[in-house]
Amino acid sequence: MTFTIIDAAIIFIYLMGMLVLGFIMGKTNKTQEDYFVAKRSLPWLPIGLSIAATMISCNSFVGGPGWGYHSGLLPFMQNITVPLALFISTTIFVPMLYDLKLTSVYEYIELRLGPKTRMAAVLGFILNSLIQVSSMVFVPSLVLQRFMGVSINIIIPVIVVIAVVYTMAGGIKAVIWTDAIQILVIWGGLIGGMVFMFAKSNIGFLETVHMAAQAGKLRAFDASWQFSLTNENGLWAALVGGLFMWSRYFSFDQAQVQRMFTAKSIRELKRSFVVSGIMMNVLYFLFIFLGALLFIQFGGAAFENANDVMIRFIGGLPAGLVGLLLASLFAAAMSSVDSLLNSMSTVFTKDIYERYIEKGKEASLKTSMMVSAVWGILVYIITMLAFSGTSKSILAVIGSYISYISGPTCGIFLLAMLTKKANDKGTVCGAVFGFIITLLFGTLAGFTWMWNSAFGTVMTFLAGYGFSCLFGEPAGEQARRYTIRGHMACLKEQGRTEENGISLMPFAVDRYSMILLVFFLIQLAVICFFQRA
Repeated sequence: MTFTIIDAAIIFIYLMGMLVLGFIMGKTNKTQEDYFVAKRSLPWLPIGLSIAATMISCNSFVGGPGWGYHSGLLPFMQNITVPLALFISTTIFVPMLYDLKLTSVYEYIELRLGPKTRMAAVLGFILNSLIQVSSMVFVPSLVLQRFMGVSINIIIPVIVVIAVVYTMAGGIKAVIWTDAIQILVIWGGLIGGMVFMFAKSNIGFLETVHMAAQAGKLRAFDASWQFSLTNENGLWAALVGGLFMWSRYFSFDQAQVQRMFTAKSIRELKRSFVVSGIMMNVLYFLFIFLGALLFIQFGGAAFENANDVMIRFIGGLPAGLVGLLLASLFAAAMSSVDSLLNSMSTVFTKDIYERYIEKGKEASLKTSMMVSAVWGILVYIITMLAFSGTSKSILAVIGSYISYISGPTCGIFLLAMLTKKANDKGTVCGAVFGFIITLLFGTLAGFTWMWNSAFGTVMTFLAGYGFSCLFGEPAGEQARRYTIRGHMACLKEQGRTEENGISLMPFAVDRYSMILLVFFLIQLAVICFFQRA
């Protein structure tokens, strides 16, 4: 593996470009609304690309080919329901949250339920984000260390500092526009690497695909449609567990919803859903598919660590392409880190600082920027302390850790939006019960983490509803206004059921949601085609 001055120059130019773009974006930030939601003025394309870039984290960039190498297309099943979840989000939940003109999605929880449940949801988000963002810094650092010969103690601060600086300087605008560029870098690196690999290989592309099919690497699910609670890539775990997991992520997670709040209209928001859903799953599929093809190209060679598959692939590329792939690695890392840093800063500022420290007074732009810097320092400390071992443990447990939190969070929002009975005390008790029972379900029963989100959501919803009825706190008119049915009634009373021909009403299926539904069906058709190949 040779790392040349050309590769170093490409990486340096890329990193400096991100910093410059961040400062350019920051020149127009005058208020907190500029910093956190870009005055709700951004177009659909960069928003959609930003959402997709955050999804394609470095864990996918590095781990995806490794998973595909060992398991074929099976790992893609974990993402198969992404467009279906986006269909649900854009049809039911997000239009209502967008219409409320929120900055933090957890502001809605207090409007509907109360401060106790809001704080429970906020703490769950922060814990979830710290787990995610720390692994997204550490995994690429290991790979970059192998190529560049630079200590991981230097690479980690570089990634964190650069992401913090342009995020702090430019706010959400910098996050979205740099993410849009970063996903293009990822595409360029992936396609360039694949083209070169087949150009120098003695085995052509179609022949490689045929041989991968013969080796069983293109099978995406168990042909018997067997129901399993232990197979994390099983069809039913993907369809049911994955649907709950991704619906929560795109409907109720601040890191995703905040980007949607920046859209300048409901039409732009829905267009961004379409772009992100198609872009992220096509790219994720290509990473997994690349791993299946590399199994043939590398002659089925054994690797001790899944990360080594991508490392060997990059190492076989010429000068220039190595730099582009490593820049793509930086892009995959920073596109996830910047989004989570900005979202954590937003949540802390709106849900904790203004709520409990300033007592309702809006924080200044300077304070909001300093909060971003503090989160960056915490991310660096946690990364160094928690993930100073091998990457195997990270990739093995990261999904399961998050799954214990995502179910109760999803249950909280469903209680708030779908029921009139849910109240503050009852929902908090339900969320605690849901978390504990999901932890027991996942650890003691031995079921795969892919079921945790579905199980936690159902348990939290049922327990929260029961506790709410038991405590009997009355739901006032203000609380009922913020259910989906209440919001629909309010829109009808105000005569605001449409905006420029696009329905504002929840449960309205339009052409944008139909595109997502059709794309979901196309995915199923593609994997069935490979299954029969």
